[in-house]
Amino acid sequence: MVLSADQVNLIGQVFESYVLEHHRDDILGILREADDEAHYPVVVDALTLFETNMEIGEYFNAFPSEVLPIFDSALRRAALAVLQAATAPPQLSVKQNLHARVSGLPVCPELTREHIPKTRDVGHFLSVTGTVIRTSLVKVLEFERSYICNKCKHVFVVKADFEQYYAFCRPSACLNEEGCKSTKFTCLSGTTSSTCCRDYQEIKIQEQVQRLSVGSIPRCMVVVLEDDLVDSCKSGDDITVYGVVMQRWKPFREDARCDLELVLKANYVKVNNEQLAGVVIDEEVRKEFEDFWEKHRNDPLAERSITAELLSTDKTNESEVKQRQLWS
Repeated sequence: MVLSADQVNLIGQVFESYVLEHHRDDILGILREADDEAHYPVVVDALTLFETNMEIGEYFNAFPSEVLPIFDSALRRAALAVLQAATAPPQLSVKQNLHARVSGLPVCPELTREHIPKTRDVGHFLSVTGTVIRTSLVKVLEFERSYICNKCKHVFVVKADFEQYYAFCRPSACLNEEGCKSTKFTCLSGTTSSTCCRDYQEIKIQEQVQRLSVGSIPRCMVVVLEDDLVDSCKSGDDITVYGVVMQRWKPFREDARCDLELVLKANYVKVNNEQLAGVVIDEEVRKEFEDFWEKHRNDPLAERSITAELLSTDKTNESEVKQRQLWS
């Protein structure tokens, strides 16, 4: 199933009105930036967006690869509207490379994963948590190429195929709508510019060991980063990746088995290093801590003795538990 023109218009209009209402300040900050060629993200909370229009949520969950480009186009229209309505336009400039970054998916097994996705998840937009174990060098990727028909001189653009490692598939016939069926083209390789290329990087994430059951071996998955997501994390970072699960394969060869690989095409990367998982301090614990220090404010040696005794007790209990595990 492919989205109809009415559905595309509905998604674009709803998202444009949403970002104008909730992210106007973010867009103004981007328009004030000096670099017009850089890529700028606008992080959108999925729960708030879906509450605005549940139908958009259904389309997004069913066709994420088609809906995300619609979001980007609507974001550019919203930025143009903000620029036209601004009171100080000389300080602002149009930015074409805007990207809607979706985060904050509902916490449910269908959308949020602590384990590496499997084949049944292909085509779904998921939130996957893991640890970065490898990062590749940043590369320049040519994602589209222009061809000219030798017969009618019609120029058309061919996009690289993500599922074939961004290989270009030569068109079989001229794409001129007037009906030219010529099969001879010339690649306009000399016209390749920075607008046809983007930053590209691959990272590999691994399941977090503390979230696995005893005896399980952590699995790995390749994550593809593009544009502003490049260099957003490093090896050793605990991250949450929001993206579409896709599959890719090398070109077919005779008498060779096709090797499919599952990858996650990232839409947004959130680094969780600064978050202390599982540590929640409520008011009762805070008051107990403050009372303890107030009580021993004039006797720091007694406070140090009590703290050292508590720490030694915890270490002893931990050692006993490890010994039981070794001998069990």
